[in-house]
Amino acid sequence: MKTTKLIKFLILSALIFCPIKSLAAKTSDAPPAEAVNVIVDGEFFPGASVYKITDSAYFFSIKEVAEIYNALLEWKPVSGEVIMLVNNNKIAVKANANSITYGKLPKKTSLPSRLIKNELYIPPEILTSQEFSDATETETVWNKDSLVLTVTHKSNIDAIRYFTRPEITEIVVETKEPLMYTVAKASAAVALTIHRGKIQRDFIYANNGAVRDIVFDSKGKSAEIKINLQQTPLFVKSARFEKPSRIVLDIYHSKKLDISNVGENLISSEETLYEEAPETQASLIEFSQKDGGKNPNSAVSSPPALYNIDEILDVSSMTAETAVGNEDLQKAPVSKFESKNIIDDSYAIIDDENAFASVKEEAKASLKKSARKRIIVIDAGHGGEDPGAIGPNGAKEKDLNLAIAHRLKDILDKDDNYETVLTRKDDVFIPLAERTNIANENNADLFVSVHCNANFNREVNGFEIYFLSEKATDSEAAATAALENAAIELEGKPTKKRAKLQEMLWSMTVNEYINDSSELCSFVSSETPSRLKIPNRGVKQASFYVLRGAQMPAVLVESAFISNYAEESKLSSSKFQTAVADSIYEGIVKYYARKDKLGAKK
Repeated sequence: MKTTKLIKFLILSALIFCPIKSLAAKTSDAPPAEAVNVIVDGEFFPGASVYKITDSAYFFSIKEVAEIYNALLEWKPVSGEVIMLVNNNKIAVKANANSITYGKLPKKTSLPSRLIKNELYIPPEILTSQEFSDATETETVWNKDSLVLTVTHKSNIDAIRYFTRPEITEIVVETKEPLMYTVAKASAAVALTIHRGKIQRDFIYANNGAVRDIVFDSKGKSAEIKINLQQTPLFVKSARFEKPSRIVLDIYHSKKLDISNVGENLISSEETLYEEAPETQASLIEFSQKDGGKNPNSAVSSPPALYNIDEILDVSSMTAETAVGNEDLQKAPVSKFESKNIIDDSYAIIDDENAFASVKEEAKASLKKSARKRIIVIDAGHGGEDPGAIGPNGAKEKDLNLAIAHRLKDILDKDDNYETVLTRKDDVFIPLAERTNIANENNADLFVSVHCNANFNREVNGFEIYFLSEKATDSEAAATAALENAAIELEGKPTKKRAKLQEMLWSMTVNEYINDSSELCSFVSSETPSRLKIPNRGVKQASFYVLRGAQMPAVLVESAFISNYAEESKLSSSKFQTAVADSIYEGIVKYYARKDKLGAKK
């Protein structure tokens, strides 16, 4: 009897373990994993890979998937199941099964998960499914041709923007839906709580003399935004608007700012932004560089310098009821100020249009308009049969340039000091010489050509801005000009009229506008580090055909490198496109502030 039981046990064991041994034998000769480019919220995620089973079937390691989506894993060896825990949701994956369970809801998959070299791998269709998107609160795109996985966390706050004027700093929080909010005073700061708001943890370094920085994060069911101040405001006014949905904070300055100097408020890379206690200095991290600088695709911004990010982003208690006098906020490090700028809470927070009417009118009266509207011609590079550079994930430069140009036009059109003209409003091809001719015929005050950069080395990244010179700043600048000038080959044989126009325009001297163009470049360039969060490669010169013949200051903006995996993702986002437009707009405003200041002295 015992012998019979033993035989049955051995037979059963053989039936159970033979398939596993057979699978192991098949996978032991499997090819090595291939590197994959993972972009999470516009940042490069290093070290990820895919396992290729056939020409059309890829699989991701569930361990790496958990790292990418900030999930916890729990292995159940008896059932051969892996549980992924993310955002209080449970996702169960069973080895070699054609299904996945979300909570208690099973979902079939066309390909089974695979146990490969003692590691569980899942097909990308799981990551791009609606169920996985809902559980992880992300949007995921997988491009098997270029091996790019793009992950974007869902947020109902599109962007946080700031604009500096001598009398006012305006903070604009763009939301995807109308959201309730509260504004309160914190220690040397204004605290904005957006109820049901969701936003990714980040910061903006303004340092404009009134606002040091803006830090934000999601806490529970609210988005907490802390605006650290550099002077006591005259008062703070808040309002909510629709179409588009946005919350606006106007911080009226008690001390007027001079915005006419390039980079006046920027700090050096060695200066720390906050006073740190000795015991916290060891924990300082460079916030924008997540992998310690080892990965060249990471977006590294400079300035700012070092942040104690955990203390700065500790805004969990910033509500209308608890912000004032909260012990945690009182302990948080604050910016360094001169004694004459010591901040107190004597200012008022206004959410009533009738309150403090006389103060508001006095402040508004000091906002001067220019004597006439300045005409700005915005040129979206490439178009039509000329796509420009194409990113590894398929983004076309011509489309991104046009999107940024329209955003810049929208911002300038809301300012009564400017009038705008687009060289192209849609996807059409316009010869290079005719673009500056449009500016000349409209008697433009400025010509701004918007482009995306490209390089054969996909690790190269950053923002650049150019003004015209027959001699390039360096070999890279010359290569960039050659790339942008290649569009002239599509123009075909010029007509007599166009040939004469090109000859006339291209032979004109530009020396009259060189200094102004260089100055405009500097103002725009100084706005980009805190807004774009990518390296600022500076102001350069090169021989761009599109700038020749412009009878006004003319600049060419290379927003970012479309050839870089992470920056292609950034360029495709409305948030980054708006940040580029804001940088150009603020540069223009401060450029004219300097012109007006110098003109007043004459």
